[in-house]
Amino acid sequence: MKIAHVMLFVGLVTLPFVSSNAQTQPNTTAAPLGLVARAQKAHIGEPALTEGATIYSGDYVSTEDGGSLLIRIGALSLELQSASAAHVYRTPYGAVAELNHGTAVYTTAGGQENLVIVASDVRVTPVLSVADIGRVTINDRCNVTVVSQRGEADVRVASESHYVEEGKAYRVRAENEISYHQWVSPDVENYHEYHNHKPCAPVEMVKGHAPVSAGQSRFMLVTGIVAGGVTAWGVTEALESPSRP
Repeated sequence: MKIAHVMLFVGLVTLPFVSSNAQTQPNTTAAPLGLVARAQKAHIGEPALTEGATIYSGDYVSTEDGGSLLIRIGALSLELQSASAAHVYRTPYGAVAELNHGTAVYTTAGGQENLVIVASDVRVTPVLSVADIGRVTINDRCNVTVVSQRGEADVRVASESHYVEEGKAYRVRAENEISYHQWVSPDVENYHEYHNHKPCAPVEMVKGHAPVSAGQSRFMLVTGIVAGGVTAWGVTEALESPSRP
């Protein structure tokens, strides 16, 4: 009996330990996705990111307050601005980034590759016919702002879609608050099985206007946002040098 107890103890202590934050650790077993062009107060999981580091499909990347991160994915680029975080995944068409919080700036070169941004249950797909520059910000769990500086983006939420034209900004009302119990690519077939949905409450009164009721658009044109301010450091360089890694 004593020998059996010892063997049981040894077996227990040698079992692999799974950290509660395993979802946020660097995913070096997956396919390479892109390279870090610039990093300031940026992280991959918990470790700090430096210029030239490789980003893999499924990695969790983030920035601190005052930080920023620019990732090149072929001819595409993704910037996380201050206090932002996202999971990034390789796709047959290029890449998809699931924005967890904060702001993401995307650029596409107008070729065959595309970079889709998913924020809450809002999906932003740049139009491929021209080079695009845009910004997606999660304001809160139910509100997302989409700005198109250059080109157009097809924005979808629930059964509604809207093209955000060049120089325009829209506040988009999500259908559901999303809480994740496992992170997977938004493009997997059973994606919605990995998170929970909580319906967003009706939009509150805004400047004296009534809440948005059922059947009304989830897209509200926003004034006072300068689309020219979208351009991130390194974005112009990325667009002019699509052949760079």
